[in-house]
Amino acid sequence: MDKEQALERHGKTFESGTVLFYEGDPGSKLWIINDGRIKLTKRVCSEEIVIEMLGPGDFCGELALVTNCAQPVTATVEETARLLIIDAAQFENMIRGNGELSVRMLKKLAGRLNEAQFRLSAMQMRNSLGRVMLQLRHEIDNSEAPNKATLPDDLAGILGMDDVELSKCLDKLVDKNLITLKEKVFSIVDRDEYLRFLNFLELNDRYEFVK
Repeated sequence: MDKEQALERHGKTFESGTVLFYEGDPGSKLWIINDGRIKLTKRVCSEEIVIEMLGPGDFCGELALVTNCAQPVTATVEETARLLIIDAAQFENMIRGNGELSVRMLKKLAGRLNEAQFRLSAMQMRNSLGRVMLQLRHEIDNSEAPNKATLPDDLAGILGMDDVELSKCLDKLVDKNLITLKEKVFSIVDRDEYLRFLNFLELNDRYEFVK
């Protein structure tokens, strides 16, 4: 069965705002994105953190199937999406019969878990400017271009702040000549100076309430 046949038989279109599954739901399906975007979020205390934005070729729901545990995140359609839906039995057959798919999925899982751990640890920082700087450093470190990266979609949601607060933080970093920013592409002007200031914010955040 080719891709078009699979989509015809098992595909479905979901409108923006549709929740595919909630955090805590049992895992029963793998969702493969043909087009559109899916947002993965996780609730930490009273805040909802954006874990990842998925696009064509990505998939979600696999972690609950692999571990036989509840869904660790909530998946919401961000832009109208055409999805290929694979049930648990089909998924197991795919994994058993396709080594290349298994390796790809393992790599994706490892990357997703590493990203989630970073974002959750960054959220422990109370200082908004510090959270922004941590995320920007992370984006630069994982960018293919030297000292240049694009701001992630829904960066405010990723950092647990609103757009106004994020804009103020970015403007402050530009004013302090720590970053350059054009459209959504940014660079760190002086990495050593940037890290010194970030270290100061981290120390201040850690000991702010110590008397």
